[in-house]
Amino acid sequence: PRRAFPRSDFRMARLFLSVLVLAAHSADAFLPIAPGGLRAASSARVSPRAGRLGLRMSVDTKPAMVDREQDNGQGQAELRAQAEALMQPCPMTDWGPDIDVVAQQQKVQAMQFLDFPMTMPKPAAIADHDAQEAYFKDNAEAIKQQLKDHGAIHLQGFDMCKEPEGFERMYKALGLDACLDPLHSVSGRPVVSGKQAVYEAVNKPSRAKFFVGMHNEMVGKRTVRRAAFVCFKAAEVGGEFILVDGRRMLRDLRPEFLSKFYERKIRFSSAELPMGFMDKTGPLQPLLEPVVRSVLGMVVDMKVDFEVEMFWNRVNGARVIQAHAPPQPPVIMHPDTGVPNWFCNIHSHSAKLRDDRDGVLPETTGASKLNKSDTFYGDGSIISDSDLDHVDEVTKKNMVYVTMKEGDVVLVDNYRTMHGRNVFEGTRKHGVTWLK
Repeated sequence: PRRAFPRSDFRMARLFLSVLVLAAHSADAFLPIAPGGLRAASSARVSPRAGRLGLRMSVDTKPAMVDREQDNGQGQAELRAQAEALMQPCPMTDWGPDIDVVAQQQKVQAMQFLDFPMTMPKPAAIADHDAQEAYFKDNAEAIKQQLKDHGAIHLQGFDMCKEPEGFERMYKALGLDACLDPLHSVSGRPVVSGKQAVYEAVNKPSRAKFFVGMHNEMVGKRTVRRAAFVCFKAAEVGGEFILVDGRRMLRDLRPEFLSKFYERKIRFSSAELPMGFMDKTGPLQPLLEPVVRSVLGMVVDMKVDFEVEMFWNRVNGARVIQAHAPPQPPVIMHPDTGVPNWFCNIHSHSAKLRDDRDGVLPETTGASKLNKSDTFYGDGSIISDSDLDHVDEVTKKNMVYVTMKEGDVVLVDNYRTMHGRNVFEGTRKHGVTWLK
């Protein structure tokens, strides 16, 4: 006689399928983090530095602020389609050769350093927008060489850049080609103007009190070579653009610190997805977790244009799955100049440094809710607080606050220069175009 299939087995099979469907659906919202590490900071840390590949989760956050429609993706589809029709993905990252990092540091320490950033005010004789565009065309090669020499240029008083159309004329006159945002595949940044290739530069109201730590714009395998940051409207208070020269960072870090970090490499956790329902799957949990991890990995690989590895973890007692970038060297040889510099986003991505800066922030909205970042050695082990504090100390020493007025532009060599943003009050409208 045919043996009846036990109801408990039916229930287990249905549960198994439900978990897979839920995992795949959850992955659709699993958006790795923007370089600024946008995350609501916690007021209480639970096992903050314990465990390999451990992460802190935000708790006791303030109520969410009301963000704008574009921060939640509304009205972005057409703008994103325009950007995709106009631009190609940003270039692949050039990590360069392995180096003797201490020997290279000594070479940098012997160098003469130029002004950083270079300031370039509009000549008084240049009046209308056509004349300004002609100025950039006539001086394009000289300006690009100055950007290469100095690492950043602050263009002041060129009022053609007060609107996206004029801003586009400026960077095209310099012969610079735009590329898609490194996080475009996951809608990590609102588009201001798809036709002019302009993205927002962290103007989100719920992030106004969030200090954007110093970082280079990259997602592991893709890195923009240059960037043009523009001010369409300055915040009423604060909101300054901040720069750090990667050469000066390399010059000032302790040699023993550099040796250790370069040898062990750095990896970043980039996102965290709550998976508490897994604890309700009973005896199936050990069987389900590797399958769910694989499903999530496949779905994320199809959605994003950069590499992440998925790891199970437990945060504040709850089961979560986290995405981590592959290990990276913190110092590289600049692909254009051949001069080494610090090229590492510890200052922005470290949960410890971010919590020290920001304390308790309002809860954010949209995709940023899933964005949880931290920094580890390449093998996933914990970086000591003293080493993180050393990075913070040297970074602060080299920060340059740039007050941008309407129409001002800062050109940045992204392989050399880190950027960030101060906290602000009021309405801030800054944009950025990423350049090949």
